[in-house]
Amino acid sequence: MKRTFLVVALVAVPLALYATHVHYADKPAETKYLTAPVEKGTVRSEINSTGTIKPLVEVLVGSQLSGTIKELYADFESTVKQGQLIALIDPATFKAEVDQAQADLVAARAALNQAQVTHEDERRTLNRKVSLISNQSISQSDYDAAKTRADRAEAQVLLEQARIEQLEAKLRKAQVQLDYTRIVAPVNGVVTSRNVDVGQTVAASLQAPVLFKIAEDLSRMQVHASVDEADIGRIEAGKGAVFTVPAFPDESFFARVKQVRNEPKVEQNVVTYTVVLDVDNSSLKLRPGMTANVTILVNEVRDVLLVPEAALRFKPASSMKERKDHKPASSTKKPPSAKVEPTVWKLDNGQQLVPVKVRIGLQGSEKVQVLSEELKVGDRVVVQAASKKAAEKHLKGLRF
Repeated sequence: MKRTFLVVALVAVPLALYATHVHYADKPAETKYLTAPVEKGTVRSEINSTGTIKPLVEVLVGSQLSGTIKELYADFESTVKQGQLIALIDPATFKAEVDQAQADLVAARAALNQAQVTHEDERRTLNRKVSLISNQSISQSDYDAAKTRADRAEAQVLLEQARIEQLEAKLRKAQVQLDYTRIVAPVNGVVTSRNVDVGQTVAASLQAPVLFKIAEDLSRMQVHASVDEADIGRIEAGKGAVFTVPAFPDESFFARVKQVRNEPKVEQNVVTYTVVLDVDNSSLKLRPGMTANVTILVNEVRDVLLVPEAALRFKPASSMKERKDHKPASSTKKPPSAKVEPTVWKLDNGQQLVPVKVRIGLQGSEKVQVLSEELKVGDRVVVQAASKKAAEKHLKGLRF
């Protein structure tokens, strides 16, 4: 009798446990929802980009001569005035060329004087021959020879005059070359780059080498930002922007779009366009070459209904079961080709889901403007579903 009871007990206990397991396994986990309130406020449409800070005007100072740097009169961060001497190329060779040109010009002027004297002498001789040949005192050949010498003397004068003009031009060129040995600042500004040292040889055979970079006015700067082709159509001159730089991560700087350039830049099949923004740098905190993390304000609307962007993505696991007692106002079945209207799901007082059709206005990075007569400030819209068991397990893990 005892053995029979023991067998029955051993069989009954597993059956009871199995029945309990089946009972709870078949019971659906209660669904909880994470919600957010419908709010009234401001939403902004923004475009994020990165760019480089550049001076408003940056002048490249080069050399038109090849030679050796003899002196430097400016360095990095030097403040210079227009016309100020900032470097000197060894002028010895060019000074010698000027001296040679001046000497050649002196010799040519002396030769001109001699040619003019000869021409005057031959002209007087020819005049005498004219009176003599009229009296037939000389032969025609003597007259012709005198006229030839006078014409040759006149031509020599013209030749010497042309040679003087040529040598004057040569002297001017040599003087210009000598002047080019003096590198002067073309504008008022600050030296942002120096690319030469004393004793260095610069070669200007193909193009003028850049010796200095001078920023004309660092109190006004520009940001050159690269914007993706998908966003460039929403940007126009006059739009406001803010940006930060790694040197001052907690400080925002304000800028305004000055120019949207049409020239595309293609890198690894990605097309971008350059957007130029004006920046006030009166504090002189910003420096050329800094990286700017830019946010361009495209549009802004105020005092409108807002819901989280996640509320538009939420879809119940079984919509028909959730709303069996809460059908939407319009239950007319739309044809398959009809455009699906955006829907948000709000919780009513009975914690039941209610679908609400909305029209989407301006979209921000987190909040979206919605237009609907069925939504009001304070309504709770669902952004995510979570099972009660998962939520309790998560909370248990957070207990100390």
